[in-house]
Amino acid sequence: MMRLRVGGVPEHFNLPWRLAIEDGIHPDVEAEWVDFPGGTGAIMEALDQGTIDLATPLTEGAVTAIAGGSAARILGMWVDSPLLWGIHVAASSEAEDVADVASGRFAISRFGSGSELMSRMLARDRGWAIDDDRFVVVKNLDGALAALPAGDAEVFLWNKSMTQPYVDAGAFKRIGVYPTPWPAFCVAARADLVREHGPLLRALWGAAGQRGRALMGDAQLPHLAADRYGLALAEATEWSEQVQWTDPDAPLDAELLRRVTETMQALGRVDREVDPRELVA
Repeated sequence: MMRLRVGGVPEHFNLPWRLAIEDGIHPDVEAEWVDFPGGTGAIMEALDQGTIDLATPLTEGAVTAIAGGSAARILGMWVDSPLLWGIHVAASSEAEDVADVASGRFAISRFGSGSELMSRMLARDRGWAIDDDRFVVVKNLDGALAALPAGDAEVFLWNKSMTQPYVDAGAFKRIGVYPTPWPAFCVAARADLVREHGPLLRALWGAAGQRGRALMGDAQLPHLAADRYGLALAEATEWSEQVQWTDPDAPLDAELLRRVTETMQALGRVDREVDPRELVA
C-alpha cells in the first residue's frame, strides 16, 4: 500500500480532505493529513522538501512559488470561492478604518505567504507605498496575537472566520475585510510524484473534492466546521453559505492562472513573464 501525506492549513476549507482520509480515501493508499499553521509558504516549502506529497495551498502563493522555481505543480482548483481576509489591528489600537493603517507594519506568517501577498494587494489597491521593511514575520496566527498587542506590528491579514473567536474575545479588532479576487485554494503536488503517480493523485483529489461537493448545502456542514475548528455556529453558517468546492472534473482555467501571475508580477513577487502551462501538471 502506498503512503501519501496531504498538507494544508488547519482551516475549515480542508474539512473534506479530513473526512475523506478518515473514511479511507482510496483502497491502495494510506493517506495522512498534515496541518500547516504557518500557511502557504510553509506548505510549498514542504512540497519541495518532500515532507508532503499533495497539498491545498493558496492560489496566489502556489503561483508565486512555482514561478520562483518550486518543483511543485498545480493539478487544479480546490475551491471556486474566494477567501475573505480579515484586516486586524490590536484591540487597543486607535485605528477604526483601513485608511488608518496606511503607514503601519504588516504581520505576516512568512514571505511568500498569502498574508504577505494579500497585504501587498491591499496596499496596491489603496495606493500605499510598501517595501519589505513594512513586513514583520510572525510565523502564524499565534505569532500575530503576540506581535500586535506588543506593538511589533500594526496590522494583520488572516482568514476572517479563523480570527473571529479572537475578535469576539477582544484580542483583535477587525477594521475591514478583503476578499481574494480569484478562487482561494488550489491543489498542488510534487512534480516527480505527478509524473510517477498522476492518476492516483487525481483519484485522491477527486475523492476529496466530491466529498466537498456533497457537503455543499448539507445542513450539517456548519456544525461540522464549528465543532472541528472552534468556530461560532453563526460564523460557520455564514461561511458554509459562501464556500464552493470545485468539481474535480472541471478543466483548469488557464486565464485564471494568467491573471494571478500577472498580478503577482505587478506586485514584484514574480520577476518574469510566466506561461500558465509552466505552473500546471
